[in-house]
Amino acid sequence: MLDARRTDEQRKLEEAKKQEGVEASAQANLWLSRVNKAVSDSNSLRTEYEEQRRGHCSTWFCWSRFQLSKRMFKLKQDVDMLYEEEPKSGWTVAPNTSQKGRKLDTVSIKDQTTTDELMDEIIEAVLDDRYVVVGLHGMGGVGKTTLLRHINNHFINTEHFESVIFTTLSATPNFVEIRKQIAKGLGWDLDKFKDDEVLKEKLSRLFERRKYMLILDDMWEPIIDLHEICNIPSPKKDNGCKILMASRSVSVVTRFATRFAAKHSLELILVEKLTPDEAWTLFVQKVGEDITSNPTIEPLAKEVLRKCDGLPLAIVVIGGTMSTQETEGQWKDAVRELEQHSTSNVDGIEEEVFSKLIFSFEQLEPIQQSLFLYCCLFPEDWRFGQEEFLDFAIGEETLWVEMHKLEDVRNKIDVLVGKLRNSSMLEYDDDDDDETMKMHDVMREMALWIASLTTTSNKYEWSHKYIAMADARITEAPEASKWCKATKISLMENEGIESLPELRDQCPLLHTLLLEGCKGMKDIPQVHFLEHLSALRVLDLSETGIEKLPNLKELPPEIGSMVQLISLDLSDCESLRKLPVEIEKLNNLRRLDISDSEKLKRIPDGVLDKLEELDTVGSGLKWNENGIMELSQLTRLTSINIELMEVNVSSQLLKPLAKRICSLHLWNCDIDPLALPELVEDFPKLDIFVVLESYEGLTTTHVPTHYGYGSLTIRDCPDLKTLLVIGEEEEEEVEAGDERK
Repeated sequence: MLDARRTDEQRKLEEAKKQEGVEASAQANLWLSRVNKAVSDSNSLRTEYEEQRRGHCSTWFCWSRFQLSKRMFKLKQDVDMLYEEEPKSGWTVAPNTSQKGRKLDTVSIKDQTTTDELMDEIIEAVLDDRYVVVGLHGMGGVGKTTLLRHINNHFINTEHFESVIFTTLSATPNFVEIRKQIAKGLGWDLDKFKDDEVLKEKLSRLFERRKYMLILDDMWEPIIDLHEICNIPSPKKDNGCKILMASRSVSVVTRFATRFAAKHSLELILVEKLTPDEAWTLFVQKVGEDITSNPTIEPLAKEVLRKCDGLPLAIVVIGGTMSTQETEGQWKDAVRELEQHSTSNVDGIEEEVFSKLIFSFEQLEPIQQSLFLYCCLFPEDWRFGQEEFLDFAIGEETLWVEMHKLEDVRNKIDVLVGKLRNSSMLEYDDDDDDETMKMHDVMREMALWIASLTTTSNKYEWSHKYIAMADARITEAPEASKWCKATKISLMENEGIESLPELRDQCPLLHTLLLEGCKGMKDIPQVHFLEHLSALRVLDLSETGIEKLPNLKELPPEIGSMVQLISLDLSDCESLRKLPVEIEKLNNLRRLDISDSEKLKRIPDGVLDKLEELDTVGSGLKWNENGIMELSQLTRLTSINIELMEVNVSSQLLKPLAKRICSLHLWNCDIDPLALPELVEDFPKLDIFVVLESYEGLTTTHVPTHYGYGSLTIRDCPDLKTLLVIGEEEEEEVEAGDERK
């Protein structure tokens, strides 16, 4: 009866979680835990009783039966009590406080009196019952995002709202990514929301029951409906919910707010430039007082600051650039260059911002400038990991000539990215603990402007070389004539593009082609398309709809088979079934990624021995013992992400790969616990994932948890009766033959 009640209560809790978004109370969890123990103890006693019934009546036996009866009597008392018990605090509670939101990194506004006053004005407006929307407006780079982040942190520490949610919209909002941003901010585990519709539904339930403040940064066009994010109830005076938003356009703010509220419910607040004193305080913080206090440099520093015109973004970026300039001559030269800057090719309000920021760009070394411009090939608010920066390095011939190993290139990239970050040209991404970088939207616009310059008289060398149309919502690729002049082309995240242009001429300069996320593209239409891309070094076809690659057999011998190609990304190509045999001819190929291309089960012979980095996790390719032995013989391979299936995993098998495996997925493998310590000791960040699925005949498995497993999944193993999840001390006992514990 207690077991049946446990089942009923668990079903009620699950239904309440689903319908009301609540969680089980601590007392409810304690009750369930005690019931689980009671049921387990009952089963153990039943087994012990049956064994004793088959025994002989002896003094020891009778004493044992007496002890068993005492335990049964005590258990019955516990069961009776548990059956009648109700949690005093109730079965459910409101969700945990992690759903309040989270603090964000911010730029200091210390000693900025005007900014402090503006902060107070915004907080007062948010708390004013007359307003449901508070809208900040002002030019790019003036500090709207900084204010929003400080406001977010203020309300996180108050009880005015149950949830404070911050998200960035950008010029082309990606609502799938916006939902992920919100979920991360609430402390949710995104691995539990592989299906976007499930995430959208849970967010809807949260918004429906909570008093929220939604902070929307960088709105370019009014969202037609809040339901594009999820089913967010409109903020109203009676529900106490508020929206705080920022846009460069007062028109955008007004049009958005009046979609669901009367105009008198909107409070508009203009964000203006810093005063001279505030600007100087911020500039000194970025440059360093040890430099600005120099009597010969201070007047020059104030002249440089005057060129920043009170724009916080310009002050931060130019201040970062000048933080290493310690001589009077360097500062005089900076003043001269700032005097000469003109951005007459820029229309609108950005001209005022770009004319300041371009100075910092010009102080970068050529290779750093190239890396900065490379970032504009990606969609706005893109999170840059090392893989994106590695593709940049592979595409830069000057870097590849200096170093031929991908490991050396990665180290060089760390140096270049660090210099851009120190100059405030790139910044850390809040969502990823310093693992990824992002670019301010104004900086990206400047990069796009520089990359698009086409006049023959301009001072930059990137004319005619970039086609940067990531997430541009286009349905047709640029015409063929533009491809012939480009060095880098990005059409990322344009799902409406179904085909590429018919190329009739060579593209001798094109070394980077990024097509990630072009899901409408099913194939490369012409056999000779790749023939015209003989200089291509980076080809990214990940997350496309491509089902097949053209046969390379007909490439003319004088061109070879794309012999310059170094990195080939075919990850998440759901329809790709086969690689052409002729891919063996790609003699410079160093990096191959076929991860999550589930139908692709084979790599042609002769490809692996060229590679330095290989990722097959999530593809149809599962490695057996012979495959592991083959990989062990490949001396060039330095980074391997693989899956093993139905392999006896021993230390002898893995030892040759111990210093090269980065991610190891084990499917239905018999695991020797002694096989893993050496791997984990050499690589403490090694990801190990164990999956036991449809594994008939498996009765017992041994999982040493202290060896750094990323996850353990057990599914549809009908014969499994015992799972030993043990720590280090218990393992020593198991190894010694004492398995009683």
